[in-house]
Amino acid sequence: MLRKSRTYYKYLLSYVALLMAATLVLVVFSQAFFIVQLKENLTETHRSRLRQLVQQLDDDISQVYTIDYQISSVNENFLSYYLSEPGPMRDLRIVNELHNLLAPSTFIAEMALVERGATDVYTSSAVYARELFFSGIFSFDAWSDPVGDLSALRGRIVRPAERVNGSERYITFINAASVFSRLQNTVQLYFVKESHFLSLLSPAESPSQQGAIWDADGRIIVSTLALEGPVGAGNVRIGGTEYHVLLEASAVTDWTYAMLLPTDEFFAPIHRAQVTLLVFLAALIAAGTLVIHYAMKVNYRPLRELTEQLGAATGDELSSLRDVIGSLAEQNESMRAQLMCSPDGQALRDTLLFALLKGKFTSLEAFNQEAAPLNMRFDSPCYQVLMLRHFASGDAGEAEIPRPLLQTAFADALGPDFTFHFRELFEPSTIVCLVGCSPEKAADLPGRCLTLLDILAQQHGLAFTIGMSDMRDDVGQMTAACFEATQAVREHFIRGRHQLIRYSELDKTLTAAGPDVSASNPLNELRALSTMTRPQQREALQRFVMRLKAESVPSLLAKSYCNSAVQALMAACGGAVNMDDLFTISYLRTADDYLAFMLHLLEEDAEAAMPHAAADPGAQTPVPELLGRIYACVAERFDDCNFSIQEVADALSLSGSYLSQYFKQQTGDTLTAHVAALRIRKACTLLETTAMPLQMISESVGYYNQNSFIRRFKQITGMTPGEYRRGHQ
Repeated sequence: MLRKSRTYYKYLLSYVALLMAATLVLVVFSQAFFIVQLKENLTETHRSRLRQLVQQLDDDISQVYTIDYQISSVNENFLSYYLSEPGPMRDLRIVNELHNLLAPSTFIAEMALVERGATDVYTSSAVYARELFFSGIFSFDAWSDPVGDLSALRGRIVRPAERVNGSERYITFINAASVFSRLQNTVQLYFVKESHFLSLLSPAESPSQQGAIWDADGRIIVSTLALEGPVGAGNVRIGGTEYHVLLEASAVTDWTYAMLLPTDEFFAPIHRAQVTLLVFLAALIAAGTLVIHYAMKVNYRPLRELTEQLGAATGDELSSLRDVIGSLAEQNESMRAQLMCSPDGQALRDTLLFALLKGKFTSLEAFNQEAAPLNMRFDSPCYQVLMLRHFASGDAGEAEIPRPLLQTAFADALGPDFTFHFRELFEPSTIVCLVGCSPEKAADLPGRCLTLLDILAQQHGLAFTIGMSDMRDDVGQMTAACFEATQAVREHFIRGRHQLIRYSELDKTLTAAGPDVSASNPLNELRALSTMTRPQQREALQRFVMRLKAESVPSLLAKSYCNSAVQALMAACGGAVNMDDLFTISYLRTADDYLAFMLHLLEEDAEAAMPHAAADPGAQTPVPELLGRIYACVAERFDDCNFSIQEVADALSLSGSYLSQYFKQQTGDTLTAHVAALRIRKACTLLETTAMPLQMISESVGYYNQNSFIRRFKQITGMTPGEYRRGHQ
């Protein structure tokens, strides 16, 4: 049965372990971070409320000290009344002044001014005999001798909340005269109702909140609960209820304020968050169970079914899976062998060889790494390119030559000392072959090529001419070697069939273009091309084409002249040629096209990449050295489909961000826009001068995707490439 497989349980346990790991991570994260953060936020919220409460009560208590200061030090009217002669008018004025001082306060219920040794007590409402005041008006249950205590009092004290006359409870602020007071023999009493504090410590909007205030000696000043003394911060149980305690010190008095919140209420948001998390985890586990069930069906069941279909043993599941892997490996190897023998496999090898000839590889190691799965490899230090031109016999036309026939002929002629790979090119009846050998065997290659011609002619009745490039030892010179072989094989028009034509044997002088070797030959304009500056080369090429037109040179001869001019220009440029430019030659249709193409070759450097005004040293300030290096580096890479700003930055040992900012600062344009402008300018040249397909132009200027090229072209020029070509050709 499926569920009795050991591998099944391994799959299942691995998925369950992943689910449990994800759940555990979520739980740890929520408990270690989310819940802790939530608790801190709740604590800070309640602490902020406590600070507001303390601030409000401190402001209220400050009223006591303000009135005290007014009476003892500031209020001249009160002092003059107090020092005047005793009498009813004096008493009335003192009472009125106390009333005026107390009227703005909503905190102080009543105040009294007691003079030591005097028999009267002044309040904000009347004058009382001392005995009457302390026995009838404010009779404290817990204060046995107020008169005696006041006489001996020095400094300030606060009596905790006490019941007065058996009804209202008051907190009494008692201020004895300080050394700076003008009323040295007086004591001021301020009576504040306990209910004022209680309404703030336990507000109506939060009736479950409790509070307490105690002084530095631990005396409870006021409390909404029956506390025996101060409590510490944290959790405390009072009267069977657990409270969470927050403490805050007063900035005005030596009091400590305590906010007591029922623990259940305080932690209620946290409990709700934890319940939500548990529900989410339950949903996660349920969803994970469904995913595991689906994953087992998708991942494990096909392996089991494949094992059974392959006929492997089902007793040991691990062995069965190994059998599956081994069988699949054998099938893969068989399919790979079939692919190598199929047209698709050959097409892959042809594509890779073509990429090597186009210079897309910087080293043979990189080529061999990519070519290893295709059974292709080059280990030789020296390389030459052979370009074979086939001539069909009779009326057979351009018949296709079987690849196995060519493979056998190459192997028989070249032998084991030479490594080779070949493919057909886009031009009809043209085959390119890259041959590798050691330096000692390089001299034998021409003889082997002649043997190849004999084998093809005598054994297979095939007529060929071979063009051979010069020997190369650098993979970067493959493109130049390909151009040399192409130029050599085109000499078949003169040399004929069954010939080996070596590029080193060609007459590369300008008179090779035709029979006219007189001074009137238009190619004489280009004799000193290699010694000219770029502007002089441009002028010489323009004169050359204008002369062809002016003298009405026949078309075939003019094309020969133009091809010789291209060859001379490439030689003047050091022999370096881009493979895309080599393809372009096949699509040139007029002398003007050739002229535009050759001018394009002259622009393949940093000068063409720079803005024209900046490149002209006489027009503006010379280009800074770093900017010139940026232009040169971009000019080398801009038409590569894999171009990136980071690649340029790495080549210049700069950061990508600094490169972009510097270029923007120096030119006012972004580097991306500059690259796009270079690409579209090259595309315009190809559209004007050639009939190259749009896809080839797109890849030639650096765009893999033709649609991206069309969109960018229209964005810059305002028209599509097709519209541009119709308007400029």
